[in-house]
Amino acid sequence: MNLGIYVHIPFCVSKCLYCNFYSVTKLDLVNDYVLALVKEIKRESDKYKDYTIDTIFIGGGTPSVLPTGSISSIINTIKKHYKIAPNCEITIESNPNTISYTNALEWQNAGVNRVSVGLQSTSDRLLKKIGRAHTFNDFVLAIDNLKKVGFKNINADIMLGLPTQKQGDLRSTLKHCFRLGLTHLSAYTLILEEETPLYDLVKEGKLKLPSEGKTLNMFNYLLKQTGLCGYNRYEVSNFSLPNYECKHNLNCWNMCDYVGFGCASHSFVAGRRFANISNVQEYIANISSSKSVLEFEEQIEKNELIEETIMLGLRTTRGINLTLFKEKFKVDLLKSKQKQIENLTNLGLINIKDDYLFATTQGFYVLNQIIVDLVE
Repeated sequence: MNLGIYVHIPFCVSKCLYCNFYSVTKLDLVNDYVLALVKEIKRESDKYKDYTIDTIFIGGGTPSVLPTGSISSIINTIKKHYKIAPNCEITIESNPNTISYTNALEWQNAGVNRVSVGLQSTSDRLLKKIGRAHTFNDFVLAIDNLKKVGFKNINADIMLGLPTQKQGDLRSTLKHCFRLGLTHLSAYTLILEEETPLYDLVKEGKLKLPSEGKTLNMFNYLLKQTGLCGYNRYEVSNFSLPNYECKHNLNCWNMCDYVGFGCASHSFVAGRRFANISNVQEYIANISSSKSVLEFEEQIEKNELIEETIMLGLRTTRGINLTLFKEKFKVDLLKSKQKQIENLTNLGLINIKDDYLFATTQGFYVLNQIIVDLVE
């Protein structure tokens, strides 16, 4: 049995204006946190001795803010206490202004083979508006450092629909990403979350977002340009050169098991979902005193598993494997949703090929409605 590992690092140099995820900028807790994290990874290992770890994803927050030696300590602890697949994908998330040559060299020596960099845009004007702590030049230097130590699998996160963003801004971002030879792009449309500074600025009229139509035009432009440059759209928001798809994310979309370590981490193992407490100080204190850090757990019912399998499977361009679906749930999706599938197929929104049911390019624009039709 395979298992993914997710390690959460809830620290950032500063908080982005659009972010509503749990993270802290109090970096004096970092060393104590890493010690607690390593202890949790060790003490939970017996539960997963029958699994083979095929992906490790160190996310955040900003994992690249950790002191020298921290990432090595975390990865070496996992390697020592878990059975690691020979081709295990090991990813670290990072921000451009925290990627030094020393950091990059440590990550590679520890076994990291994929780096995800939070670019968002190459426009310093836009970066400033959304509260990012880096500049475009920081990004260029970061990619140079990563390449100098030998990293080949490099992703950049970019965003669409930012305040005052124009298609020309996106054109520049894509041009530089292609020129730098990045193997993967994750492109997300800005979601304006309540209780964030950006939400307040937009609500007060101090910042203006592009219209829905303009943002859609940007995404259509992105689709065209990535295709022309050889990137394959394998998920709603993810594009890669051949053989550079993110295995960790694909496993999550395919409802594979993964376990999370660290404050605010989430897990999904054997139909059970659980999460750790979302408070760094409480997490450190509980680990230090050998107490549980579990905040939430539930056993997912069959109907909910079916719904999530449909919802997440349709996010991928490959779609849902109909035979595996039937074997797993004892439900023939083609028969149980025959009328809905025929209607969606006639509308050109879904297709069936080689035992997979998947959304068409047009279907991705109304994916939520397709999901509703197939799960209700």
